[in-house]
Amino acid sequence: MLNVFIIGFSLLALLWPCQINAASYSPDAIQSPSHFIKLRDTKTNTHATIRIGVMAFADPSKIERRWQDTALWLQQQLGQPIDIIALTPMELDNAITKANIDFIIGNAMTTVAYKKDYGTSHLLTLVNNLSNNPERAMGSAIITRADHPLNHWKELTQQRVISSDPRAFGGFQIFAATLASRHMDVYRDIKQLKFVGFPQAKLLDKLLQHQADVAILPACILESAIKRGAIPQGALKVQLVHEQTDMACQVSTPLYPDYALSKLGGTSHQLATQVVRALLAITPQDSAAIVGQYQYWAAPVNDSEVFQLRQQLAQWPFVTNWQRLMYSAIPWVLVAILVLLLGYLHHLRVKRLVVRRTLALSNEVAEHQCTQARLLDQQQQFYRAQRVLLTGEMASGIAHELKQPLAGIRYLAQGCVYRLIDSQPELQQPLTKIIAQVDRAQTTINRLRAFCQQSSHYQACDLAHIIDDTLQLMAPDLKGCQVHWQRPSDDYPIVADASLLQQVLVNLIRNALDAMQSLKSRQLTIECQRLADEYQLCIRDIGTGLTSAALVRLFMPFETSKAHGLGLGMVICKRIIEEHGGQIIAHQANPGLVILIHLPHKAAAL
Repeated sequence: MLNVFIIGFSLLALLWPCQINAASYSPDAIQSPSHFIKLRDTKTNTHATIRIGVMAFADPSKIERRWQDTALWLQQQLGQPIDIIALTPMELDNAITKANIDFIIGNAMTTVAYKKDYGTSHLLTLVNNLSNNPERAMGSAIITRADHPLNHWKELTQQRVISSDPRAFGGFQIFAATLASRHMDVYRDIKQLKFVGFPQAKLLDKLLQHQADVAILPACILESAIKRGAIPQGALKVQLVHEQTDMACQVSTPLYPDYALSKLGGTSHQLATQVVRALLAITPQDSAAIVGQYQYWAAPVNDSEVFQLRQQLAQWPFVTNWQRLMYSAIPWVLVAILVLLLGYLHHLRVKRLVVRRTLALSNEVAEHQCTQARLLDQQQQFYRAQRVLLTGEMASGIAHELKQPLAGIRYLAQGCVYRLIDSQPELQQPLTKIIAQVDRAQTTINRLRAFCQQSSHYQACDLAHIIDDTLQLMAPDLKGCQVHWQRPSDDYPIVADASLLQQVLVNLIRNALDAMQSLKSRQLTIECQRLADEYQLCIRDIGTGLTSAALVRLFMPFETSKAHGLGLGMVICKRIIEEHGGQIIAHQANPGLVILIHLPHKAAAL
C-alpha cells in the first residue's frame, strides 16, 4: 500500500510543472504594453472587447506594429474595442485554456492542433506579400555559412543544428516532417540539435559567430535580414534548396498554407461573421495590409497537407495528445491519490483494530488456559481426595514409606551440588531441579498424610463465595448452558474446608452437564437459602434423570452409569459433606434430578 501511495505522489509531481506553466498566464500578465495593443473608443466603451491572440515568434513590439492598423480597421468596422494580444506558443495555450481570447491568428499547424481540444474553426487564410498562392506560402530554410555547404540531408546528422522552438511551424516542424519523409528522425538522428528561443533573427548571428553550423528558419528570414542590412550579402546561404515557383525566396522544404484566422468554440458565430466580413474588405492598398505585410484575407484553403505533416510528425490526430490528456487527468489523479490515502488510513485503522482484538483474544485464551489449569489442578486434588478417602490408613502407610527414599534422593542430590566445581555449571541446574521436585513430592505426601490423619484445613468462609469461585472455575465447561444462580445478598458464613466443598460442587455440576449432554438447550439451576439452623443448597438440572433403582444406589461405591466411570464420585461427595456435619440427598425432578445439600451454620472443625 505504501508503494502505491508513493507512486501516486510521484505522478502528481510529474504533472505539477504543467500546472505551474498554466498558472504563469494571467490577465494581468497579458495586459502588459509589451504584449498587446489595446484600442478603445470612448463612444463604444460599453461594448464587449474582442480579444484576438496572435502567435508571436519574434519581438512582441514588432508584432504590435505589424497588427496595429489591422486592429484599428476592425475597430472602425465593428464599432467595438479590439485587443490584439501577442503570445508565445505556451502563452497561447494558456490563454485558450482559460478562454481569455476569442480569435486566433496563427500558422496552419496551430489551427489544426486546436480543433480537437478547443473546437476552433478555420475562418480565413492570410495571403502574404511573398506568395500569391495561400496554399504555398510557408516553408523552412536550412541556412549555413557560405563556406560550409551541404550536399545531402544525411550530412545534417554530423552538424551543430539550431532552431528557435520545437513548435515553430516554418522554423522547425516543416523541417522535421521533411526529415521524417526521408526516413530520418530529427531527435534521434541529429545528435547536436539545440533550441535557442526567440527572436528568430538571432539564429543568423550565431551562424556568423561560428556557434552553430546549421540554422533552421522560416523561408525569407535570410532574404529579409540581407535586405535590412543586418547580414552581409553572401555570408550565409540556403542549402538543399527545394525547387518551387510560388515564392521568391529559397526554401529547403515543401510549402504549406500561411497564417489563418480561427475562432474558438465559445465565440459566437454572429461575431465571427462580422469579423470575417471586416477582414475580407481589406485590400492590398489599405494601411492594414501594408503595415501587416500581407495582401489580403482569403477564404480557407485546403489544409489536408497539414494533416499529412502532422502524421509525419506523429502528432494528433494520429497519436494521443498525452500532454492534453495529462491536463485533463490531473483532477482524477488527485481523486485517486485521495482515495488511496483514505484507503491507507482505513488500512491502518483496521490493522490497529486487528492488533487490539488479537491481543484481547490472546488474553482471553491465556485466561482460559489458566482456568483450565486451575480446574485440572482441582480435578487432581479431587481424585487424590477420592483415593485418600477410600484407602484410609493404607495411604498413610505408603506415604510414610515413600518419605524415606525421597529424603535420601534429596540428600544425595544436595551432596552432588556441594561437590560440583565451577567448570561443571551444566550439572548444577538439573540437580537443583531434582531437589525442587523431591521437595514438591514430599510436600504432596505430607499433605496426603495430613489429610488421611483428619487434619483438613477448616476455617471461616462464605458458602456463596465458594459457589461463585466454582462457577468461575468451570466457566469453559458451562458455555452453551444457561446457569440460573442468584447470589444471596447476605453472607452465608460457615466453618469448612473450602477446597473440599469446591470439589463436591465440581463433581455435582459435571454430573448435571453429562446428564444434559444430548439436549440442545441446557439449564442448570443453583439455589441457596438459609433455614433455621442450616443452609440448604439445591442443584437442579433438566437432564435424563435416574431410574428409581439407580436413585436408590446413587451413593453406593462402584455404582455408575458412565462408560468409564469408577462409581466413587458420589460416595466421596457424601463422605465430605458428612465430615462437615451435613447431609446430601437426591430425588427425581420432572425433568432432571435435584441434589440437596444441608450444611450447618457452624460446622465444627474435625
